[in-house]
Amino acid sequence: MNGNPALVKYRADVNVASITLDAPQRRNALSTRMIGELREAVAAAVADPQVRVIVIDHTGPVFCAGADLKESAAAAGLEELPAAHLAELLADMCEAPKPVVVVARGGAKGGGMGLIAAADLVVAIHDAPMSFSEVRLGVVPAVIAPVVARKLSPGLMRRLFLTGESFDAVRAGTWELVTVAVDAGSVEERQRDLVERLLAGGPSAQAGIKALTAAPDLRERLREAAALTAEYFFSEEGREGVRSFIEKRTPSWVGLPAADRPDRSHPCAHSWPCPRSSRP
Repeated sequence: MNGNPALVKYRADVNVASITLDAPQRRNALSTRMIGELREAVAAAVADPQVRVIVIDHTGPVFCAGADLKESAAAAGLEELPAAHLAELLADMCEAPKPVVVVARGGAKGGGMGLIAAADLVVAIHDAPMSFSEVRLGVVPAVIAPVVARKLSPGLMRRLFLTGESFDAVRAGTWELVTVAVDAGSVEERQRDLVERLLAGGPSAQAGIKALTAAPDLRERLREAAALTAEYFFSEEGREGVRSFIEKRTPSWVGLPAADRPDRSHPCAHSWPCPRSSRP
């Protein structure tokens, strides 16, 4: 083991395993290391006979900003790409015989939306911003598509993937991505309520229900999707999209005049044109 602090915290109390994403300075971006620690935590919870429910929470104002783009930019092959490892984590969550609850106290993008879609139940702050933002990087959200498809209709998934548009947890709730959207002060109460409801069910029955409602060959489909995602990350367009994000500039394909390009450091950078602008 290295001397770096853990990116994921794990605690097993009576009946509940709490798994916490703990890299707030990186907006809990999914690096290969974080994904590995998450997989280890999920495996520990599944193996513990005292654990009935798995809760995935986070520190900091953002639930998960998606794949670690700096690591993705440096990747030279599939095994070095966080998306390839994300496929296994999503499969672990879906195949876990115990209910998995995600608590999103802040926003989520890309791979973070994959975690939300792979969960059985989700509690989120009502105004938490969410998006499938990959298209704006010139890549395809293939690796998360199999789990998102369990929740969204094909038409809606196509629209959200094509536009990369932002939506809040209330809207996500109408689409079944979020179980309950609440104000910040009610998160703990609603989380406890969901956990108590789950603990009222028989554990073997719940494992059977997850198996009964599972998507066929999900892990294999996720692996195939990860390979497709990699093709786009390693393409010229994908490389340009990731570089432009890291360099805080507009990607080359947008083609706006320099004076009209959004400033990515501006709070409205992902809602262009800026609603605060005085321009018509």
